[in-house]
Amino acid sequence: MGVFDVKPIIADAQVNPPVWVSEAISVCGYCSVGCSMIVGSQDGYVTYVQGNPDSPINKGSLCSKGSAAAQLSTIVSSDTGSRIPNPKRLTSVKYRAPYSTDWVNMDYATAIRMIAQRVRSTRDSTFADKGVKSPETGLTVNRCEGIASVGAAAFNNEACYLITKLARALGIVYLEHQARV
Repeated sequence: MGVFDVKPIIADAQVNPPVWVSEAISVCGYCSVGCSMIVGSQDGYVTYVQGNPDSPINKGSLCSKGSAAAQLSTIVSSDTGSRIPNPKRLTSVKYRAPYSTDWVNMDYATAIRMIAQRVRSTRDSTFADKGVKSPETGLTVNRCEGIASVGAAAFNNEACYLITKLARALGIVYLEHQARV
C-alpha cells in the first residue's frame, strides 16, 4: 500500500492528457543534480515537462522547480487558457558596456564575435611560451594563464568533454568544476 492515493492523478491524466507533437530529452538547470526531463512541445511552445524514467539520476521524478520548468519558456494565458511566450523570458543577448548603467539588445552573431575577439586577445596577451620540453612527447609546453574554465554539474558528459577539449586547445590550464568548488 502506497502513502499517496494516485487515483485522482490518473483520473485527471485520462480526462486531460498531456498534449505534445514532439518531445526532446533535456536536463533541468535549476540545481547541480542534473535531473533528466522529457519536454513535450506543440506549435513551437513547451506544453509538457516530466521526469525521464530512463535517467539513472532521477528515475523519472522531478522536484517542484523542475516540474514547473515549462514556465521558463511559456505560460498559460489567464484570458484564453492557451500557451503564450513567457514575457519575462530573455530572447536576445543583453549587453552592458563597461561603466554603463544601461543594458542594450545585441544580436547573437555580434555577441559571439565579441566573445571570440576577447578570448583571442586575452589568450594572445597572457600566453606563456615556457619553452619547456615535455619528457613524454618532447613537445614544447605552452600555456594560457589569463583564462580559466569553470564547468557546471548540469552539463552532460559530451558538453564537458567539448569544453575541456576547447580549453586544452586554447592552452588553458585552470580548469575547475562546480562540484569541487
